[in-house]
Amino acid sequence: MNMKLTLAAVAAAFAVTSASAQDGTVDFEKQILPILKEQCFKCHEKEHEDNGRVKKPKGGLRLDGAAVIMKGGKEYPEENVVAGKPDASWLLKTIALPDTDEMAMPPEGKGDRVSAENQALIKKWIESGASFGAWKGEE
Repeated sequence: MNMKLTLAAVAAAFAVTSASAQDGTVDFEKQILPILKEQCFKCHEKEHEDNGRVKKPKGGLRLDGAAVIMKGGKEYPEENVVAGKPDASWLLKTIALPDTDEMAMPPEGKGDRVSAENQALIKKWIESGASFGAWKGEE
C-alpha cells in the first residue's frame, strides 16, 4: 500500500514538473523559493532574534514574502522585481553582477553566488509575470 502511494506521489510530482517544463511556466514555490531560501534568506528575511541578537534584513530588503519581494528594500523600492521586466528588476541585476562589483549579491564571503542556471530561471519567472501562485510567505 505504501509503495503504491509513494509511486503515485512521484508520478503526480513528475506530471506537474513536466507540465511546467512543457508550457514554459515557472512555479515560484517549487522553483524560485528554494533558491531564495538557500541563498538569500540568511540576510533578507523578517526581523528575528538569533542567539540573543536582533537580526534585521540587510538594506531593509526582505525576500520571505510575496508582498515584501515586490516592495523591495531601502534602495530601489518597487524595483526589486518588476513583473515582465527582468532588466529593470534589481533582484536579478544584483545576482548577475560580477563578483568584483560592490553591489553583487550575495556579497563576497556571505555565501555562494547564484548559478547561471538559477539566474536564468529567475529571469524567466520575472519575464512571465513574476507570479507567486498561492504562496504568500511572511507578511
